[in-house]
Amino acid sequence: MTYRAALRVVLLWLALVSPLGAQRAIDWSSKPVFLMTMGQGDAVFEKFGHNALVVWDDVMGQPLVYNWGMFDFAQPNFIGRFLSGDTKYWMEPRTLEGTLAQYRQLNRTVTLQELRLTPSQKQALVQRLATNALEENKFYRYDYYRDNCSTRVRDALDAVTGGALARVMQPAAGQGSYRWHTRRLLAYSTPLYLGSELVLGVDADTPLTSWEQAFLPLSLSESVTRIELPAAENLPARMLAAPVDTVFRAAREAEPTAVAPRIAVAALVGIVLGAVLLLVSRLGKVGASIAIGAWSLASVLVGTVLLLAWFATEHHFMGNNPSVSLLNPAWMVGVVAAVMVLRNGVSWRVRSLLKWLLAVAALGSLAAVILGHGVSALELAALVLPGHAVVVYAADRFRRGDPATLPR
Repeated sequence: MTYRAALRVVLLWLALVSPLGAQRAIDWSSKPVFLMTMGQGDAVFEKFGHNALVVWDDVMGQPLVYNWGMFDFAQPNFIGRFLSGDTKYWMEPRTLEGTLAQYRQLNRTVTLQELRLTPSQKQALVQRLATNALEENKFYRYDYYRDNCSTRVRDALDAVTGGALARVMQPAAGQGSYRWHTRRLLAYSTPLYLGSELVLGVDADTPLTSWEQAFLPLSLSESVTRIELPAAENLPARMLAAPVDTVFRAAREAEPTAVAPRIAVAALVGIVLGAVLLLVSRLGKVGASIAIGAWSLASVLVGTVLLLAWFATEHHFMGNNPSVSLLNPAWMVGVVAAVMVLRNGVSWRVRSLLKWLLAVAALGSLAAVILGHGVSALELAALVLPGHAVVVYAADRFRRGDPATLPR
């Protein structure tokens, strides 16, 4: 079905209503409700997909698309809110025709599934959406995993069906974990992939239920086809959702269904970084000071961000993060060592502390592997440990009190 043909069918079907402004009760049995699912886009925040609910609005005299994914980069303090986890998103209805045109322009696949709700369930859903869209109700704190555009659709449908979704989806096992899906959907970019591995804590490794996996719009689209509704209001027992009808198919590859570990890639990047540091550290005292200081300062800054994300933000899944054993403010010792290289050499206490920090980083990675976080722990260890080892080696070369170790 072409885009315009599908749009005409939906609009004509939904247009079987009373005249605009009529006071008589709406015959909800003739007004279909749709789950709309949008595929991946180009931007990083579009890689997880999107979804919304399409319902008839009698005041507007047309179908409206209600979605909870609205945000604005121009919002006051948007970056600060984003970094702290106090993200302010909102729900807003838009016209069906405008929404379809927007996603077609973005080259994002759009599908529709009719939801076989009873007339009273449809009415309850429309009232719920209209109330949620009011100015005093529309804003909420967005959580990429637990409270997003897709989980809000899931919760709305669950509420009007008396918990039908929760009864089936909460006991059912999902696929993978929050980390696994994040790695899968960000695998197109090595920096984003490794960055997500670095910032996500161990809570992101918990296996998902089908209910939790519905944070992904495509997963929710698949799950609703397995929900059976009981006979009610002259309707027989039936599946909640009709088969998927593709309104527009994007000219892009399908999203990956699996992801291979990037241990070898991380190791290659780590070895290259380590080799560069080693070469710079061999350029006399100044070179060694730059190599030790630059890597140590980077470790301090990244480690500080990880700790702030854990303890000072509302990013739940950035807490309990074993990456802080690799990168943390304690590496300020390396900055001290860099200064010492330019003076009389690095004291044995500072060199001992650096060796302890290297040991803690290695043992922390080993502990993460033993505790079941093997892939991410090995990837990050392969990326970071070569640089740490070079810092320890370079500081040891310029030890205090031995003229032979102080090349000029």
